[in-house]
Amino acid sequence: MFFDDHTLTRTIGQIVVGLFFWIMIIKNLRVWQFNIERTGAILPKPQFFLVVNFTLQFFAGLGLIVDYEASISAVVLIVLTVLSTAMFHRFWTMEDPLRNNYHMLLFFNNVAITGALIMII
Repeated sequence: MFFDDHTLTRTIGQIVVGLFFWIMIIKNLRVWQFNIERTGAILPKPQFFLVVNFTLQFFAGLGLIVDYEASISAVVLIVLTVLSTAMFHRFWTMEDPLRNNYHMLLFFNNVAITGALIMII
């Protein structure tokens, strides 16, 4: 527990990944109404799902930052990342080249984040 068996680079990487999810919470809270509308187009009760998502992200990110149940935290974040990516970044369905390219970039950013989380498990 608390990074005892980690190399310095593993420790830094794990903290950075945890902080990434906290930063994403802050970014998404700043555009709360937009996220309600966007989520509401896909799921019923968007406020509920956003609150659950942000709460899970917060505590799983904290788990990575302090190295408490980091493997479980990483699995939770993998599930959230894969679900969010599948719902919101379906670039292959977008005809506008600018939107297609933007969402393809976000899709593969999330693939990279998922890879980092897999290395934490």
